[in-house]
Amino acid sequence: MTPETVGEEYVRLALAIDQHNPGYLEAYFGPAEWQEQAQTGGPRPLPELARQAAQLAGAIAHADGLDEQRREFLTRQLLAMQTSLRLLQGETLALADEVAWLYDVRPAWVEESLFAETYRLLDELLPPGDTLQARVAQRKQELQLSAAQLSQLIPLIHRRLRQLSRARFPLPEAESVEFVFVQDQPWMAYNWYQGQGRSQIEINTDASLYITDLVNLVAHEAYPGHHTELAIKDFRLAQQAGRVEHCLTLVSAPSCVVSEGIATCALAAILPDEEWVAWHAAEIFPLAGLAHLDAARELTIERALEQLNGAYGNAAFLLHEQGAAAVQVRDYLQQYGLLTEAEADHLIRFMSSPLDRSYIFTYYWGKKLVEGLLAGPGERPYGYAQLLTEAVTPTLIRQWTQA
Repeated sequence: MTPETVGEEYVRLALAIDQHNPGYLEAYFGPAEWQEQAQTGGPRPLPELARQAAQLAGAIAHADGLDEQRREFLTRQLLAMQTSLRLLQGETLALADEVAWLYDVRPAWVEESLFAETYRLLDELLPPGDTLQARVAQRKQELQLSAAQLSQLIPLIHRRLRQLSRARFPLPEAESVEFVFVQDQPWMAYNWYQGQGRSQIEINTDASLYITDLVNLVAHEAYPGHHTELAIKDFRLAQQAGRVEHCLTLVSAPSCVVSEGIATCALAAILPDEEWVAWHAAEIFPLAGLAHLDAARELTIERALEQLNGAYGNAAFLLHEQGAAAVQVRDYLQQYGLLTEAEADHLIRFMSSPLDRSYIFTYYWGKKLVEGLLAGPGERPYGYAQLLTEAVTPTLIRQWTQA
């Protein structure tokens, strides 16, 4: 196969898998006729798709003229496709193996002892009260935003983060984002990329949204997170370089770990902590009627709470490997992740979906991966802009970090 036909076969295989597992393709903005052809005649037999995937894997390994970084990307993505086909045919995998073969990272249980310093810091920072869990819940209640407040704040945040991102990264001229409020979804917010530099970002108003996390949410979903990455790669890789494999996004592939790593580190890439503090103190907190908040203190608390995200993967191990009941998982998330009951239930709903049971690991391990690449003083040969503009895998990022 030529590099061009390899990309097309990859896309056609993904479209065929989506016929068995709706939602497997998070977005598709390639040739309409390919999608129409995939839908004609109903889903193809899974063993046939498994044979096609094996043949494509061999073709990728031996294709002449295929750039080695592109070959690495397609190889890892295709392994994830083959794993999805095994799961669709009823094979059961250990959760850590499933994550490793789908996402190119191997998760492990995060020891609760690592959270001790976070608990100590929060105990110092939060007002006195009953248990630490109750004190965190009280803070969240005071910081929760209404739909009216969201409508007022999001355009303001959107404008500034877009301006900062466009000044630093090669976003296409015609890109745009629309924010829409929705309800009854298993996630807090979701970026639906629609092609041609356009995204619709849905904000779930049923979820608990807090003033101290709103800038991070917009950065994660839009600038310079998911929307920024997808718009740049659409124009640079799919359209300009003819790499058609980038005309779609999968929900169960190594690219997800890289994307979530990009998104969870997005705000730090454009807004230093001191600017976050000044902006919230001068504009964001007063606009929400919360001018009394100490912005520096609130940022320190947010950073501390982020250190507890490792508990979410542990909850997935409890639910899917150890057979814990949902109520036990909820108790665990409340105790170790300091989530409210509603937040814990929302997270359990998310990780109970077959598509999302292993996806939960992409956030924590994706962030560790990208932070590891960007950490340290001085100039680095690989940086955030490169992640936005090139097709990379977790394995490649680990190699860069070690180098």
